[in-house]
Amino acid sequence: MEPFRSILVDIDATDSAQPALERAWRLARESGARLTIVDVMSVPAYARRYLPAGFEEEMGSRRRGDLARLAGGITDVPVETRLFAGRGGTALVDEVLASGHDLVVREAARDLVAPRREPSGAVNMEILRRCPCSVLLVGPGGAAAQPGIAAAVNPGTEDGEADQAMNARIAEMASLMADLEGGSVTLLYAWEVFAEGMVRGLGTPEGYADYIAAARRRAEDDLRRFTQSLRGRSSRVRAELRRGEPEDVIPEFVVAEGVDLLVMGSVARRGIAGFFIGNTAERVLPRLPCSVLVVKPGESEPPSSA
Repeated sequence: MEPFRSILVDIDATDSAQPALERAWRLARESGARLTIVDVMSVPAYARRYLPAGFEEEMGSRRRGDLARLAGGITDVPVETRLFAGRGGTALVDEVLASGHDLVVREAARDLVAPRREPSGAVNMEILRRCPCSVLLVGPGGAAAQPGIAAAVNPGTEDGEADQAMNARIAEMASLMADLEGGSVTLLYAWEVFAEGMVRGLGTPEGYADYIAAARRRAEDDLRRFTQSLRGRSSRVRAELRRGEPEDVIPEFVVAEGVDLLVMGSVARRGIAGFFIGNTAERVLPRLPCSVLVVKPGESEPPSSA
């Protein structure tokens, strides 16, 4: 997989600490990418009735000054700044579509304290659903010197070509991050047993044990086959098979193994997307203490926000 060419980082220019900017800067430097630093200024409609004349212009001027100051400290990559007004998610997606960025970076907790917040943040969920390029949500703390990277894949043989292509893209993106930031990659496959409760209740203990053993062998074969298919495409990769629902297995693995970065996929329509976009994503993301890189399909139109 080719390194990033154009990275968009969304920040609050008034913050004293800028972990998303630091991470994006590091990735741009290692990739040879250009860096665009943006801030989205949103003034509630009700507030405009009470704000003094010239308030928004002054607020925008100060934000532009803060952006220029931050950009001035970056001398080793091409950098530009932009200030947008309006809805954060909409402004970011529009900018990606207009300028062809291939990675969006922002803090995972950036909008969690905003009024009427959604699980995982309103802006986060909007860009995960609509943004056509990969999205890196930076977790608390600085980037580890040798990060542990986990790639959540679902290489079940029942899945179609599009889902298998997404699995390969997830693994390749995880390897790219390892190349750019150091560290190693673990492919994590959370496998489930179809209708396990009914089989256990209606069958014999021996039949149930055979059924579980067969399901495990199938999952092992699927993961082995997928790992072998990556030879020559992804490096420094090991594989882990864990039984259970992805929304439980993934956070447990991240915490137990001290994962610094989780790479997972998003299609927002079917198949593997069902694990991560919608209710499951809203349950999983808040439980993750690490950074998360959400990978999108190769060449596709951005999914609708519906």
